[in-house]
Order: sequence, then C-alpha cells, then structure tokens
Amino acid sequence: MHVDPHSRPATDKTIPDPFARSASGFPSPADDYREAPLDLHRYLVPHPAATFFMRIADDTQARGGFQRGDLLIVDRSLTAQRGDWIIAVLDGELCLQQLDGNRHRSWLCPAHPDHARIPLDDEHDIRLWGVVSHVIHSCRRQFCAN
Repeated sequence: MHVDPHSRPATDKTIPDPFARSASGFPSPADDYREAPLDLHRYLVPHPAATFFMRIADDTQARGGFQRGDLLIVDRSLTAQRGDWIIAVLDGELCLQQLDGNRHRSWLCPAHPDHARIPLDDEHDIRLWGVVSHVIHSCRRQFCAN
C-alpha cells in the first residue's frame, strides 16, 4: 500500500464561532453556558510541528479499513508501538503497514493476509517515518463515470 508522497504539514485552522457577539450592547446571561467552539485541530493535531496529512493512494489496505482517498494524520513525534499503523519508508517509497512483534523482534505487516510480513532487521532497508494517529474517512464515495 502506498500513500501520496505529497504530504503537507499540519497548520492551525480554527473554525470561526458563528455565534460570537460583538462588543456592543448588554451581554446575554446565556453566554455563560455556551460551549467553546469546536476545534478539530486541537484534538487531532497535538504536535503541529511533527504532524503531517497524507492521502491513501490505492485500495490495497482495504482489509485494514483504509480506502483510496482516506486522509491519514501522521504524527512523527510518537513512538511506534505494537499494533500501531505506521508510515514506513520501504525501498524509497512511503507505505502504510501495521507494526507487530515482541520484545525480541518486530515486523511490518500488511493488511492483506496473503502478503508476507517484513522483519525489521539489518537485512532490510526500512525506516519508520511516523505513526498514524487518526484517519478521516469519507462516508460518501466518488464514483468514476464510464
């Protein structure tokens, strides 16, 4: 599974509060009970300097729940742990794999059971690039016109 190599760093994008009041007039007593505006960036990007967005480029990880066009939020500041989905550099290409292993050995595992897992050892040129912290998956798919 490959991801779009044109990753972009995360930037702070807060959504303006449509219910914000101007400084004129008497403030409403209900303002004390208003919730703060929803800021998805605050929840999804705790480390902006180390967080990147990437898109899934194909359907090879469909068994893992990933589809073409899904938006991955990748945090390079996180330490990968067993079970994490990670972005790895394998033979010069970015790919999405799941990390597995034990105290003595680790592997990169594709979602498809017919593909072999790849050991993290000195024989393979593999770099762990970042940990996938969130996936934004559209419920509405775009269909190609024939």
